[in-house]
Amino acid sequence: MRGLIIKDALTLKSTWKNLVVMFIGSMLLSYALANYTLAIITVPMALLTSGMNTFQTDEFYNTLSYTLSGPYSRVKMISARYLYTLLMAVISFFVGAIIFTIINFTLNPIIDALNIDMLRFLLMLELAGLLVDAVFYPIIYKYGCEKARFVLLSIVMLLLGIAAVVSVSFNVFDMAQLDWEAIIKWMESNGVLVLSSITLILFTISYGLSILFFKKRDF
Repeated sequence: MRGLIIKDALTLKSTWKNLVVMFIGSMLLSYALANYTLAIITVPMALLTSGMNTFQTDEFYNTLSYTLSGPYSRVKMISARYLYTLLMAVISFFVGAIIFTIINFTLNPIIDALNIDMLRFLLMLELAGLLVDAVFYPIIYKYGCEKARFVLLSIVMLLLGIAAVVSVSFNVFDMAQLDWEAIIKWMESNGVLVLSSITLILFTISYGLSILFFKKRDF
């Protein structure tokens, strides 16, 4: 299974120059805006999304069919992909922390341009990225990359429609009675814990669904 993880990691080999360009561009924008949040999150999020790119690479080179002819089972292939995604989440967060430290000690940004809340924001973005992967992976394993695009688009449109109906329905009620300031403060103080719990649950469910779908998929 280690070989499968290394295979996915090698997809980054051809993109390191793009990551450097992205970092330089985000630094320039951050300097112009006097806020370095963009510089801290750009490269880490690009690393985290590399898990999605491995699906396209495998489909382009027909890697899945080739790998299944070897000693790897479908469960090991899925486990390797999910472990790779979690590994990239950890690595990308530490990359963001390193960028934060370098900016803090070398560039001496202006007051309020850099603060510790940016790392918490980065962590929440990482968790949100894992949530997206948890939704996408089972669908891709069931339908493949090409069909999955249309399925995901349908799901997004359905969710948007439901959200629109709910938002209109909520206008009927007196929302002024809610203490929005207290709600926002609670989310700020407990957002990471809540999002971590949701991510852990959905990621586990996603793993099980991916195994179920991939076992039944024919090539």
